Amino acid sequence: MNHNLSWLAAVTMAMLLAACTQRNKCVDNPLIESSNTMTLDITRVELSDTATVLHTDAYYRPNYWIRISSESYLLADGKKYALTGTQGIDADSLFWMPDSGEASFLLTFEPLPAGTRSFDFIESDCDDCFKLFGIDLTGKKEYDLPEGLPEEAMKASTTLPDSVPAPVFKVGETTVNLHLLGYRKGLAAEANLYLNTLLNRQQPYSSPIDPETGTATFKFWQYGTAQALFGVGSSIGNVWLAPGEHTDVYLDMRGSGWRIMKRRSEEKKIACPKRLQSCYATGTYAGLLSDKLHSDKYYGLDLYTGEFADYKMSADEYAKHVISLYQSHVNSITQSTLPPVGKELELLSLRQEAVVGMVSGDYFREHNYRSLNNCWDQINPSDVKIDPIRKEHVAQLCGLFDITDPKLLLGDEMMEYAMSFTYPGWPEEVVAGTFVADIRKVYPMVERANNASLTDEDRKTLETVSNPFFCEALLKMQENAEAELKAAEGKAVIEETPDVPEAELFDAIIAPHKGKVVLVDFWNTWCGPCRMAIKANEPLKESELKSENLVWIYIANETSPIVEYKKMIPGIKGKHYRLNEKQWRYLCDRKFTIDGIPSYVLVDKEGQYKLRNDFRDHGQMKSTLKEMIK
Repeated sequence: MNHNLSWLAAVTMAMLLAACTQRNKCVDNPLIESSNTMTLDITRVELSDTATVLHTDAYYRPNYWIRISSESYLLADGKKYALTGTQGIDADSLFWMPDSGEASFLLTFEPLPAGTRSFDFIESDCDDCFKLFGIDLTGKKEYDLPEGLPEEAMKASTTLPDSVPAPVFKVGETTVNLHLLGYRKGLAAEANLYLNTLLNRQQPYSSPIDPETGTATFKFWQYGTAQALFGVGSSIGNVWLAPGEHTDVYLDMRGSGWRIMKRRSEEKKIACPKRLQSCYATGTYAGLLSDKLHSDKYYGLDLYTGEFADYKMSADEYAKHVISLYQSHVNSITQSTLPPVGKELELLSLRQEAVVGMVSGDYFREHNYRSLNNCWDQINPSDVKIDPIRKEHVAQLCGLFDITDPKLLLGDEMMEYAMSFTYPGWPEEVVAGTFVADIRKVYPMVERANNASLTDEDRKTLETVSNPFFCEALLKMQENAEAELKAAEGKAVIEETPDVPEAELFDAIIAPHKGKVVLVDFWNTWCGPCRMAIKANEPLKESELKSENLVWIYIANETSPIVEYKKMIPGIKGKHYRLNEKQWRYLCDRKFTIDGIPSYVLVDKEGQYKLRNDFRDHGQMKSTLKEMIK
């Protein structure tokens, strides 16, 4: 009897010890499903009966702050587990990032139940708070195939084409239904699409996400084949679109988690899950999405690093440099293990870069000088003399490959490649009768078409292009611009610019608002960060910053196309001024020494003002204005 009792006690103790060992465990480098941020990473989870501890790494701009809310919680199986403590960071306080832009701290929460397989980290329920979903506790090392992906799109996006499809020279209204695989409501409320076009540069579009279905729909006029870049929270993807098609795109939201894991593998030298295919689609170019076509190795020229070329190079030396690098990368691509169509894609992008690099040789050498000397203002011509690229250097490039191959419009540098043909040094015997010659004719007219101001002379010139697509495209742009201007009538209010000397202009603009706080925002429609900041401020005007004692003034210039400008400003509450170049230059260069946009000038109730570019930190702007309008 006693022996049996001893045996039972021993078994009970063993079971308790086993349970304790299993309960008190650590999960290192857990797989993360998705996230609305690249700022935070959970690299270790400690689980016990008393707490759940998250080892957290933060990545952000040096000397900028982040904040962790005391209302943060973990969500597992529908239940919340509250934050109970921190180490290395104080909840609700500004945490200033060090010079390295990297920091680590601990976040302690109530204990998760035994057997929990995954959880979400929610830094309170505000729209822009940090959220990481599907933090795995089972030791999973790879992502599964995405759920909800139709067989049609899977097959179209993973079957390799025989070659890169040719660009489509047509005009049409395109519809894109964006389906977010693995969508969580906290990831984003809006999807963004940036369309890199042949003629119109980059065009931004946005669409609300249906929270029930995780879909967003875009509709726009498209002039020729274009590349669409999607951004939803911190998930990104890109697809090629043919004009006039109805395309279904499936964006795998787990790509945001994979990007965190990839950075972790680079920082900590640990294995990274195999690459996720971020996008799947239907349509003409779906086959170009196959992950088999893309390599982790970069075969490009790294043009924009500031180190691409030495500013002391002569034009001859620079041309030899571009050609040598190009030929070296051609050899690397040819010898790679990529399938034939993958090699073709890489060669198209490389050839585009070679064109851009050669034609813009003066710029890239000057960029090297600026980078080395940290000189981003106007350069004294006596400090650096750039030997200009000449026609014979461009001609050397034309001997390496056919620059008029229409498929070159399918590479990653399509916009820059097309814009390179505005350079006057192209040999006429090479470009005559090709799309290159057409682009050279129509590019000067695109801005006028988008501003509904094509001239009779423009229309005569359009009749001489070899490909009728270009004539059709610009006439349709003009037609659409006229319709948009008509729709904006009575909605877009542009204030009359005071008729005073430039030196008195700013004071004249703010004079009617003395006794109030005035925020003056220097911006333009083509400035992405400007638009993002404006968008973040709009809801505040009806909530935290709603006040008759706060005036919002927006100053743009004539580089903002009038049609786009009139379309946008009805949705931006405030006073709007559109200055000419001379007025803008005086305010930016002489009055305030503005280094770029967005830039902000804050005017107090006494009429005193100061440039406040710390307001590029949206939190700093909001807290300062709230204090001033109390």
